Amino acid sequence: MASLLLLPAVSLAETDSPRVLPEVVVNPAGFTEQERVTATSAFTIAEETIKRSSAQNLSELLIEQGLPVEATPTDHGENTTLIRGFHTEHLMTEANGKVLILIDGRRSGVANTRQISLYNVERVEVLRGPEMFKYSMGSSGGIINVVTKRGGPEYFSGSARIGFGSHDAYRAGVDLHGRAGQFDYTFGYEHGTVRRDYKDGRGNKVHNTRTDATERLNFNLGYTFNERHRIGIDGYHYNVDKAHRPSYVDEEGEIRNNSYTDRKTQLIHLNYEGANADGSLSWKASLGQGKDLYETYEAASRYPKGQEVDTDRAQGSLTYASTLFDLTGGLDYIKYEVENSSTARGNFLRPGGLDPQWAGVGYPMHPTSTTTLWGAYLIGTLKLRDGTLNLSGGLRYERASAKDLSVGDEHYDRVPYFTSRGITSRDQLPTRRNFEHVSPTVGVSWLPVDGLKLRANYTQGWRAPSGRQLFASSFYEDYGAPGDPRLKPEFTDAYEIGFDLARTDWRLSGTYFYYEIKDNVYIYPGVRPDGGTPQGRVVMNVDRRIQEGVEIQVSADVAGLLGYRSVELRPYLNLTHMLRKKEVIDEGGPGLLGKWWPIARMPDTTASYGIRFSHPASKFSGNLNFNFYGKQYGGRANVGDGPLVGFGNFTVANLSLRKRLWEAGERSSVDLKVDINNLFDETYSYLGRIPQDAYAYPGRNFHATLIYNF
Repeated sequence: MASLLLLPAVSLAETDSPRVLPEVVVNPAGFTEQERVTATSAFTIAEETIKRSSAQNLSELLIEQGLPVEATPTDHGENTTLIRGFHTEHLMTEANGKVLILIDGRRSGVANTRQISLYNVERVEVLRGPEMFKYSMGSSGGIINVVTKRGGPEYFSGSARIGFGSHDAYRAGVDLHGRAGQFDYTFGYEHGTVRRDYKDGRGNKVHNTRTDATERLNFNLGYTFNERHRIGIDGYHYNVDKAHRPSYVDEEGEIRNNSYTDRKTQLIHLNYEGANADGSLSWKASLGQGKDLYETYEAASRYPKGQEVDTDRAQGSLTYASTLFDLTGGLDYIKYEVENSSTARGNFLRPGGLDPQWAGVGYPMHPTSTTTLWGAYLIGTLKLRDGTLNLSGGLRYERASAKDLSVGDEHYDRVPYFTSRGITSRDQLPTRRNFEHVSPTVGVSWLPVDGLKLRANYTQGWRAPSGRQLFASSFYEDYGAPGDPRLKPEFTDAYEIGFDLARTDWRLSGTYFYYEIKDNVYIYPGVRPDGGTPQGRVVMNVDRRIQEGVEIQVSADVAGLLGYRSVELRPYLNLTHMLRKKEVIDEGGPGLLGKWWPIARMPDTTASYGIRFSHPASKFSGNLNFNFYGKQYGGRANVGDGPLVGFGNFTVANLSLRKRLWEAGERSSVDLKVDINNLFDETYSYLGRIPQDAYAYPGRNFHATLIYNF
């Protein structure tokens, strides 16, 4: 989808000014060493950009950077993020998604970007091509890696903050870090609440939109020995208590009852890093566990619904780096164990009524499926002509295994999609599937003159269907559709070419990308094997799918260009436009079979533009950001014989200002940060057609935060 994920320019633009980001080393050509060899449009959202943003979580930051996000205005729902048309879906299960969210280079188990707080985040990276192969070959659009801070410098330091805002919103937190001898540490905690329902851009109150509480806790502890070896342990906890949502009609025309959701994300990892004396050889290893849980309570139902995904993961890598070539190899493993609950039916109904032991409980949480992934990779870069010509490539092997842990709850005799094909019993379909594949990636970057880089890359993507997509029960797992144990893996041919221009005060980047996907796994609500009346939803393979587009990123420090080095005034633009987004189903699907249809849930254009400014002498900085979300077609129900219904085409402006109020010495200071969101009171939603169906986002709202740095 149109993902501004190519913001090499923007991100590069974020990192090209030594005045703003002194930690970034820029060579005379204008590129860092890593940028010179990269053959894809990977980019980084730098810490300074995050500080100037009004965003409170990863979802809001990605929207501000121009990425398409099917966002919700509260912590109730999953925020589906799109990268060039690839989604983080469904229902926050990472194993189902086509975009991975990493924390410090490790699978987080989380697909809901709203659940990742930005405090204690050093940068956010988008990785493609060979860098992507270190983690997966099933995320062809890219992988989002959230890099957190480590302890340091050589003393105890940190910040404490308290903030208040519109809708009786309150947030308070503390982040600590330091180093004592060979021991380094970071610790962070934050608590927040929104006590009142908000109003939309027209001033109308949107009922049932408060959030009782959110809580974030993180830590990273490490011990370094022999100067080159570090053993560490880190953890992350995010909790949402009663995030409310009003009732509405979504883009698929379905009524969503008012409800509230509890969510919890927990991660813990044990890590080891080491290197030889000259640093040419380095290695990493990690073991970890995770949990991602949500429970939804609807006012119209007596029975809560929920899902819990537990993960066990391990990974290790070995890297050799020299002036001529770099080479990295590694292994990784992850196992997802999924439990679900939904409505009380089937096995828990007895003649004459509901079994008393389940009365008021609904269908209890129970194991439903597992998905296990094993991966191995070898990638490298050959640096020729003093690094002006770089050839990159690699291979990744992946084996996937999925197992049904709740055999017999699917009720195939009640699903027309299966019965129309003669399938009336679970015994007629497999309960376990195994898949394996090897994919290549190749690329080249060429710097013909200082400050100009030309690049091209090909990557073959492959992704096996998850246990939930294969074996889900439409009744008990609340998936929205039964799984299909006969699903095939997806194959993607991913091509991109582009250029980067880099100077001290400006950046320009352009990328053309083309993806052709075979057997894309997707949910459709209307299947017509005989051309008749649409039947119930089903997970199926889309025969062919094309996602093609262009991306442009540009930024310039106008003050620097005019010779004023004491201030930064940087306009920027990040734009992605889809040239083609279409798919075809040859049989057993919705609409007119064999005809190309526009892909739903993918805006034509997204753009982020505005101006960042900074005056270091007065410690005053800010960002005025405009985000345009183009027209998209509604949910899968609109892909049929009837007219396609579109929505979107709105622009939202946010302003963030930060000013130093007081300082004492080099380390103690107090800052005031003021965020004004939806500056011009736009009425909009990412959920459906406004104002007829979906509920609107908040109108203009404010939040002020006092920050004590020490």
